[in-house]
Amino acid sequence: MGVLKRRGGKVLLIASSVLLVGVAILYWRTSRAAYETAEYTVVGSDADIEIRDYAGLVLAETTMSTGDASRNGSFGRLFRFIAGNNSNQQSIAMTTPVFVDPDPANSRMAFVLPQDVASVGAPEPKDESVELGEFRTGRYAVLRFSGSISEKSQDEAHARLLARMDELGLKALSGPQFAYYDPPWTIPSMRRNEVLVRIADDSEI
Repeated sequence: MGVLKRRGGKVLLIASSVLLVGVAILYWRTSRAAYETAEYTVVGSDADIEIRDYAGLVLAETTMSTGDASRNGSFGRLFRFIAGNNSNQQSIAMTTPVFVDPDPANSRMAFVLPQDVASVGAPEPKDESVELGEFRTGRYAVLRFSGSISEKSQDEAHARLLARMDELGLKALSGPQFAYYDPPWTIPSMRRNEVLVRIADDSEI
C-alpha cells in the first residue's frame, strides 16, 4: 500500500510538472515576450517618464470607429492583412506594440511591421480600409501604465503624462498616442500600456 501511494505521488508530481511547463510555454507564446518589439532609443528618464527616439517604423493602419477600441473591427482588419490578405498573400509575424491614435477627427489603430518585412518593402493591403504608413520619426515623452483599455484609462494616463512634462519643462508637439503590448486575456494589472507625446528633437531631462 505504501509503495502504491509513493508511486501515485510520483506520478502526480510528474503530471503537475508537465502541466506547469505546458502552461509556461503557452504563456510565453501568447505574451509580449514572443513577439518582435518596435525599436527605440531611451535618451533620458525621470521616475515614471522616459524620453525616447523613434525612427524607421513601417505601419499597417486602419481607421477606428467610436467604441472600436475593443479591437474588434479595426484589429480584425489589421490581423487579416498580416494573415495573408495582401498582394503577396504573405503571412507576416505579429509584433508589439499595437498603436492607437485616439484623434477624434481621425482615430486609427496600427500594427508595426517586422523589420525583415519593412526592409524589403511591405505587400500592399487588399482591404482598401487598411493602409501602409510610417510612425513619425522623432523624440517622444512616454509614460507607462497598466489596466484595461478604456477612454477613462487613456485620459487619465495622458493627463498624468502632461502633468509630468509640465514639471520637467517639456512641451507637447502632438496629441497622445497609445501603445498596447499584451494580448487581451492578460491580467489587467500585468499589462504594459504606454502613452506617447511627441516633443522637440532637442528636448532633454
